[in-house]
Amino acid sequence: MKRKITAILLIVALAAFCLCACAPQIDEETPIDPRPESVSKDKATVRLYFGYLRNRLLVGENRSFDVPVNESQETAIIEQLIDPGSSPTMVDFVQLINPDTSVVNISSEGEFLFVTLSREFLQPFGNVPQEGGGEEADYESGRKFLAVYSIVNTLVEQGTYSRVSILIDDEGTGNGRPITNAEAGLAALGSENADDPAETFARNGEIVLGPRNTMREILAAAEKNEWGTLYEYIAYKDASGADKPSLDTFRNELSTAKFSISNFEVEDDVMMQDGTANIVMVNYELKLQGGEVSVRANIPVRLIRENDVWKITYPTFKQKFMS
Repeated sequence: MKRKITAILLIVALAAFCLCACAPQIDEETPIDPRPESVSKDKATVRLYFGYLRNRLLVGENRSFDVPVNESQETAIIEQLIDPGSSPTMVDFVQLINPDTSVVNISSEGEFLFVTLSREFLQPFGNVPQEGGGEEADYESGRKFLAVYSIVNTLVEQGTYSRVSILIDDEGTGNGRPITNAEAGLAALGSENADDPAETFARNGEIVLGPRNTMREILAAAEKNEWGTLYEYIAYKDASGADKPSLDTFRNELSTAKFSISNFEVEDDVMMQDGTANIVMVNYELKLQGGEVSVRANIPVRLIRENDVWKITYPTFKQKFMS
């Protein structure tokens, strides 16, 4: 009797196993998230170029951002320049590209990159000077010049393309024509070659606010007694952690000192290993209050990097140029 019961149980178990094995397998599907932000993205770390003060110079900011899977890195880079958003450094930086600009198309041929932008790229925006006398035109020419090279320098530094052509889609048809010399800030309106198409652009390192260019700006401002401009290149904190003086105190101290700098030359520079400081070698003539002119040759001046901008501490400036 026990053998019959055991046999029956084995038959039932075997039948149940066969039914499970023969049943269709249902694969679980991963639900699809339709939201745009759910699209997989790549990460890019790029040095983006913006304006600084009202100088005809570019300053770089290292930034990491997402690149949508359906978008090229070049497009994402330009969109970051168009809409940089908020960051601590943007307090001091100047946005150069009209925020209504859109990227129409990007294509390449060998080492040449072709960037087509909407017509808003050429339109003024923000706080444009209204004083007249040509200041507005000069400002716009300088802004367009820097806007073009903010794109060119940023893209060329990615290491894929050596030259960039900027095209403008005037009619919104998706087709662009080459930007002109005047539109790129390379020629004054009405000049002989103002309406000629601009040539393709290579990286322009001479307009980047690196240590040597920063030192030139510092010395030029001191030579012309432009204390407000010089103040922008004084670091907020010195080596001891002390804050720089207020602008009024700064102006009073420099005006009272009655020193003058002339015939300056900026030589080579040496980057410190950690990248946070740089030694720039300078030659200049210094005249202190009531004294004779002294020639200072091959003087090392230490600059520090603060919010991606090279600056000089106030104690260093006083030591090198006021004593």
